[in-house]
Amino acid sequence: MYELVKEEYLGNTKRSYHNAQGISVVETEYKQKVFEGWHSHENAHITLFMKGGTLEKRKNTYHTVSPGKLLFYHSDELHLNYETQFPSNNINIEIEPAILTEYNFTESMFEQAVIDNNKAKFLILKMYKECLVNDHFTNDTISMLFSQLSGQLDRKERALHFPQWIKHLYELLNDCWDENPGLHDLAGELNVNHITISKHFPKYFGCTLGEYMRRLKIDHSIGLIREHGQSLTEVALQCGFADQSHFIRIFKEQTGFLPKQFQKM
Repeated sequence: MYELVKEEYLGNTKRSYHNAQGISVVETEYKQKVFEGWHSHENAHITLFMKGGTLEKRKNTYHTVSPGKLLFYHSDELHLNYETQFPSNNINIEIEPAILTEYNFTESMFEQAVIDNNKAKFLILKMYKECLVNDHFTNDTISMLFSQLSGQLDRKERALHFPQWIKHLYELLNDCWDENPGLHDLAGELNVNHITISKHFPKYFGCTLGEYMRRLKIDHSIGLIREHGQSLTEVALQCGFADQSHFIRIFKEQTGFLPKQFQKM
């Protein structure tokens, strides 16, 4: 058992960027077997798994990790990984204690803000894309994207006070992510007037129905692109896009990458 220091991970660091505010973006590759015992990290971090996979054990939980999975690690939290697929690849957003203090956040609050949140995945990909650009504006851009990431906590807190029909709507949309439901379809399923849904949707979801459904589709496409080796046309159709050009445009809008760029990463 041992603790990994700032910006240190068990795999090989492919690239890293540290901004002046205490946010590090580290891309890690796993091409061969690494230490499989209990270990921890000095700083809290979020990991977006991009390629390959692993089994992970923590004190009270087990995770099967595959492309598109997002996990949060508390500082000094013990965990171990085994049966890692090679090659594997992930992006880590490491957060120094000072920036949590600056935002008046605890680690637990930040975990709530990002887990099971597809918008958080897209913001992490945009932070990574900004590291690839690495110009005069990168430092401030990463800070601004991090502010949006931390701002997701408000959405989670609001969810605790959602009306019951909104909670049912959330579950329904996530179940039919590969379909294209309209307001009248949803109204029939929920027994709620379609005008009521139209009026209140932006208040509780922070966007329109179309924007939300596109986010769900792109979220699922991340794993399909990296895990199964399907063509982009097949991924677009499987995720419910009318054509590949529409899929390409929305993917770039949400993640900052063209699908073909993302596929080759």
